[in-house]
Amino acid sequence: MAGAFTIAAATSVKQARTLLLGATPPNSSFTQVSNFSAPKIARAYRLGFRKPAWTWFAADEGGAVLGVVAGWGAAARTTAGILDLLDLPSDPVIAAALLERAVADSTEPGRRSIEVIHFVPIESTLDDPPLAALVAALAASGFRLLVRRHRYRMIVADARVDIPSTDLRFEALDSESDRRLPAMLAEILVGSLDAHDIAAMAKGDLATVASETAVEFLEGDPWDSFFLAIDPGGATVGLVVGGLRGSPDVGVASFVGVSHRHRGNGYAAQLLGFITARTIAAGAGILVGETDDDNFPMDAAFRRVGFPHTESRLDFVRDLDTSAVQK
Repeated sequence: MAGAFTIAAATSVKQARTLLLGATPPNSSFTQVSNFSAPKIARAYRLGFRKPAWTWFAADEGGAVLGVVAGWGAAARTTAGILDLLDLPSDPVIAAALLERAVADSTEPGRRSIEVIHFVPIESTLDDPPLAALVAALAASGFRLLVRRHRYRMIVADARVDIPSTDLRFEALDSESDRRLPAMLAEILVGSLDAHDIAAMAKGDLATVASETAVEFLEGDPWDSFFLAIDPGGATVGLVVGGLRGSPDVGVASFVGVSHRHRGNGYAAQLLGFITARTIAAGAGILVGETDDDNFPMDAAFRRVGFPHTESRLDFVRDLDTSAVQK
C-alpha cells in the first residue's frame, strides 16, 4: 500500500531538467535514451517544446522523487500536446495519481483526447516485463493502445539513398492560412490507412477533421516547410512536410500524403524522395520518419528511398470529456 506522497509540477526549468536527468529511460531504444539525454532535454526547454508546468513528479514524505512524467508540445501551446517521457513509480497507486495529474493539466475545453507516445526496440512485445508494466499502468489510467508505428532513422553517410525520378513539381504554401492546405488534407483523409486519421474521422465530419488536422500540423512544423505536389496536368496530387528539426543536422519527414484521387501511381515515394533530397541539401546527416505498422504502401515508400526501420513507436490514447475545463 502506498505511503504518503505528493504530486506536483516543476516550478522552474532547472528543477524540470534535474528531474528528467535523474530519471531512468524505460528501455534501451535509441530515441527513448536520446530523449532523456542532457542535450535533448536542454534544447527542448530552451526552445519551449518542454516546459516546467508540463513536467510532473511524485515524491515521498522525505522528498525523494518516485517517478516523473513529461509532456511535449508547440512552444505557443498552453498545455502539452503529448506525454512522451515516463519514468513511472513502481507503486500502481502513485503511478495512477501521477498520470492523472498530467492528464488533468493537459486537458482543455474542446480537446477530445490525450496521447502517450513511447519508443521501443523493434523486437519488443507488449508482454515483455518492463513494457507490460507500463501498458498496465496506462490501462489503469484509461489509456488504450491505438497503434504501433514503424520509426525510420537514416544515417545519410551510411545509407543507399535512392531518390525516385518524378514529373511532379512542388510548390510551397503561400502562408499558414493558405486554404489549399485543409482542402488537400480533406482529399488525403478519404480512405486514409493512418490510425489517427481513422479515429478522428469516426468522431467528426471531413471538413472539420481536415481543418483541425491543418491546425495541428502547423503547430508542429513551420508553414514554409509544407509543399503541395502538382502533376504535369496541374492537378494537386499530394502534400509533403519536412525539414531540419531540433538540431542542425537532423531532418524529419513529418508528413507524406497522397490524395485519394491519385493513389496507386507511386507518388508517396516521389513525395518522400523530394523532401529527403531537399533536407539532405540543407545539411541533414540524419533523417527520421514514421508510419503505422499496417500502412504497407507508406512503408514501401520509405524502404524505396532507403530509410531503414530502426524502432517502433507505441501510441496510447485516452478519450476526454470535450466539455472539460482545464484544471
